[in-house]
Amino acid sequence: MKIKNFIAPDISTAMDMVRQELGLDAVIISNESKNGEVYITAAVEEAQEISFSDTEEEELQISSYGETPIRESLAYHGVLDIISGRILAKCRKIASERGLQNPKEVLERCFSEMYRFQDILSRQNPIKIFMGTPGSGKSTAIAKTAAQAKFKGERVCIISTDNVRAGANKQLQAFAQILETDFLFCKGERSLYETARKALSTYPYVLVDTPGINPFVKAQVEKISPITEALKADCILTMDAGRNAYDAAEAAEVFYGLGARFIMPTRMDLTRRIGAILTVADCCDMSFCGASVSDSIATGLAAIDNKSLAGLVLAE
Repeated sequence: MKIKNFIAPDISTAMDMVRQELGLDAVIISNESKNGEVYITAAVEEAQEISFSDTEEEELQISSYGETPIRESLAYHGVLDIISGRILAKCRKIASERGLQNPKEVLERCFSEMYRFQDILSRQNPIKIFMGTPGSGKSTAIAKTAAQAKFKGERVCIISTDNVRAGANKQLQAFAQILETDFLFCKGERSLYETARKALSTYPYVLVDTPGINPFVKAQVEKISPITEALKADCILTMDAGRNAYDAAEAAEVFYGLGARFIMPTRMDLTRRIGAILTVADCCDMSFCGASVSDSIATGLAAIDNKSLAGLVLAE
């Protein structure tokens, strides 16, 4: 079977490219739209002996660094085919250009080029808005972030805009009392704007909780939009790392439209396959800003970088 990836400005052009390259018997394995372009992966069975062009021969030689462990690991983690193809292509290029043979070192360098990583307590923007689906771990992620700040000698103010779940507010308020910081509740974007700006005069960080929403229900999405528009903030998507990659990507696209540019994987300690977060970070161009790795509020938030991410993918 011959498999190829195609990129075109529209679906019609992409299909023409598939037919020209692979013929009328080609089967579409996956297709995706991103940044105004169409990405298609197609395959065709070959009954005759395969002949390779000079370029394809070169690609085969490049892949001799030991690609199999990476390819098998990406498949195990459930990474979407189109993302897996991009990772493998970049790995081949890196291995060839740098003369590398070790798969882990190759994948580490690949991830350093393909993904972005930032400290959750980056001072680039002191206001952090947390968003996600119900039960995605937003409130706990906020408490863990506040705890990390306290360990570094920094104080935070926690603001809730969640007028749906009273229990979540009580939980956050309890965490705030333990951490000896303010917990405030705001109703409406004007109140949120004024409260957050005032808090910045006292606190170096302001952490904003939002109601958990179903991203496929328009009415719920519209509840979050005014919140993200009211403040210039780092918008962070908390997402269960064990989600199905297809569902995760579709949901993340909605949150990206709401302003999310960072992803914080949650329940990493309960997850063995992380294809969803690799897919989301690439498809939606989101930066990693930490990961929830245990139930502990004090130590449950870990930094994530290209090396730790590669280690998770290749872990046996």
